[in-house]
Amino acid sequence: MKATLKEDKGLYRELTLEVEGAEVKGALDEIYQQLSHTVSIPGFRKGKIPRKILRKRFASTVEKYVADKLLEKYLERVLEEKGVKPVADVYLTKVELDEEKPRAVIVVKFEVPPEIELKNLEEITVEVPKVEFSQEQVDNYINQLREQHAQWKTVDREIKEGDLVEVEYEITDTESGEKEKGETSAVIGEGLFRKEIEEALVGKKAGDEIELKGLPIYDQDGKEVGKVDIKLKVKAVKEKVLPELNDEFAKKLGLGETWEEARKKIEEQLKEQFEKAKEQQKLEKLLVKLVEVHKFDIPESLVRKEADILLNRRLQELASLGINPHQVDRQKLLNEVIPTAVFNVASRLLLDRLADEFNVEVTQEEIEQEIENLAKAYNVAPEELKKSLQEQGLIEVVKADLRRNKALKEAAKRVKFVEVEPKEEKEEGKGETKEGENS
Repeated sequence: MKATLKEDKGLYRELTLEVEGAEVKGALDEIYQQLSHTVSIPGFRKGKIPRKILRKRFASTVEKYVADKLLEKYLERVLEEKGVKPVADVYLTKVELDEEKPRAVIVVKFEVPPEIELKNLEEITVEVPKVEFSQEQVDNYINQLREQHAQWKTVDREIKEGDLVEVEYEITDTESGEKEKGETSAVIGEGLFRKEIEEALVGKKAGDEIELKGLPIYDQDGKEVGKVDIKLKVKAVKEKVLPELNDEFAKKLGLGETWEEARKKIEEQLKEQFEKAKEQQKLEKLLVKLVEVHKFDIPESLVRKEADILLNRRLQELASLGINPHQVDRQKLLNEVIPTAVFNVASRLLLDRLADEFNVEVTQEEIEQEIENLAKAYNVAPEELKKSLQEQGLIEVVKADLRRNKALKEAAKRVKFVEVEPKEEKEEGKGETKEGENS
């Protein structure tokens, strides 16, 4: 066996394997035996079809079979001997067979990892928005809690914005005369009722009736498809009553015996969340900066794989919104996700390089803890998630992601962070680095 490796465009490498003798003959015998007993050719009995006929009909099948058999035996060993490691798939580009000798020449192409020359991290400055924890954040959160625990109290007065209105309705299609009756409710001002209905309801009271004639109805593209008459009867008017900030509310929230105690706990929890979010934002800004200052070739094959993952995720999101994935412009969506795919691949390669530089290791305990964290986030049992990850071969992905995160935190210790006043920023070409791993 003879192997020749040569550089191709960019990060691509071309490997040629030349194999002669018994191995090629054995592979040819196997494939011709299979074809002879499985295919049907008029004028020949199965098992008695001449090789030259099979060769003429199934040349590509024969070549692919022989190439796969020889690559299965030699590829991994040759790559190790040549000191190269493909970053993604190895593509079969050419097969030449001389069945008389017998001899096979197999050509494959693949991409190798880029050479990344690390910058002096101590010379890198990362700007982060200057943000401070404030009591306003505490007040806003408490207001959210009050809204979540609000109750609706029936009132005998005219409807105004913010009221919950319960109505009986009758909708009549003006063309077909078909009627639809029922009951529903909505808060005035939240846009759940049509604008015309909300305007008609304001000022009315329980027991009042209204009628709207010839209201246009539209399809999902905004095209008018008909008209309807609507009759409404107000069944009830309710106003929102927010809970008082007292000891009873504190107990209901499970945050202590007094409201003062509850507010203190809320403030402590929010401050802890704020600091974690602030630290995470620093790491995100750092990652963007690191990718920006390190210039290196990015493997096209990895970008294609990542873009496919992001595209499929986007299509699933659209499907969940009721949009038929077959009716969207896939090429447009693909073009939209390419910058994110490039960033994701570049950041992983760079963090892997930093992890090597820092000699980052990941312990089994850290992997187990991460699985527990993921299980909690997905609301599944850790054992169940671990089993699923093992079955899908994704434990190494979890480990690689942990290693990259540790490398990023190590890098954060070496760079200089500078706080700047917040300003409107354009969307940075940053994307998810956890899902759709290429490792």
